[in-house]
Amino acid sequence: MVNRRCFNQQISFMSFKLLPRLIAFPIIACIGQCWWMANYSPTNMAASMIWIPLLAYAWFCIGGLTHEIVHGNLNSTPLVVTVSAKIIGTVLGIPHTVYREVHMRHHAYLNTPLDWEMWPYSDPRASLRFRRIFVWFDIVFAVVATPIIWGRICFSKESPVPLPIRRTMKIEYCGIAVFWLGTIGTGIWMHQTGRFQFQPEHFIFALPPLLATAVNGLRKIMDHVGTSSFDPLHGTRTVVGPSFITRTLSFFNFDLAVHGPHHRYPKLECSSLKQRMEEISEANPGQRYPIFPSFFAAFVDTLVAMVRNPGVGVNAGCTDDLSHLPSQTSAKVSSETHWG
Repeated sequence: MVNRRCFNQQISFMSFKLLPRLIAFPIIACIGQCWWMANYSPTNMAASMIWIPLLAYAWFCIGGLTHEIVHGNLNSTPLVVTVSAKIIGTVLGIPHTVYREVHMRHHAYLNTPLDWEMWPYSDPRASLRFRRIFVWFDIVFAVVATPIIWGRICFSKESPVPLPIRRTMKIEYCGIAVFWLGTIGTGIWMHQTGRFQFQPEHFIFALPPLLATAVNGLRKIMDHVGTSSFDPLHGTRTVVGPSFITRTLSFFNFDLAVHGPHHRYPKLECSSLKQRMEEISEANPGQRYPIFPSFFAAFVDTLVAMVRNPGVGVNAGCTDDLSHLPSQTSAKVSSETHWG
């Protein structure tokens, strides 16, 4: 088992490669969003065609930043890490404690009924009809679906999280409510007092974070939906391709597309995941892993699963014995065990 304190004190070369990306995307998203809103008209389509995809990708990569923080890859002081995580969670509407608890179970119980991150696709009680409807809701209305999926671990009666941690979650949810009610209230006050007149076309400024949320939902679905295995290398889609676009997109999102090795080795440097996948494939020539040469190829395979049967694990046809799993309400995990 890895000593967490010692690991966080190590400033490896990986940190320096990660650090610019970890810092860049929040800066690009926040400063770029303000610059666009302050200097360009919402009806300026030429500017919008540039700013919307740029900012959407920056907001999208903040999801990757949250993931790296949870995995302990932001080598900094505990105070900086905690404050950063709380701020990001407040802005995105998903408390850091909620993200941490759900994601730990995602790694511990991949594709099983205890995988809260993959609900309802992992839930054997969710009908095929419901999952077929929900998967499109999950993407098109991701700004609503995502908080529902993650918030279940706080508010569900089946939650395995101890009450003290759930109280922390609820306090963080209160902080989110205060922040967004204050933000929306300030906007209404500015409109009512004539300081700024909001028009319907101003909603275009909200497109980047909304698109980023939808793409993050699609990324999660593309990583898993349609896979039946509980094994990390077979129960995930891994994208490793030679093209410049594939390599660039993967690099700037912390190589999360190399998803199988990430699940098998959650503390492995993201820059080493591709090499590890190659080593595994060479060592097991008789095994066929779900590896795709491009994001488009992975998307096509996902689309087929979304139409036919949007499920994972049991819902995707796995018949492995699950009698060893704890009950929903007793499925406790620790970061030392599953991040180590």
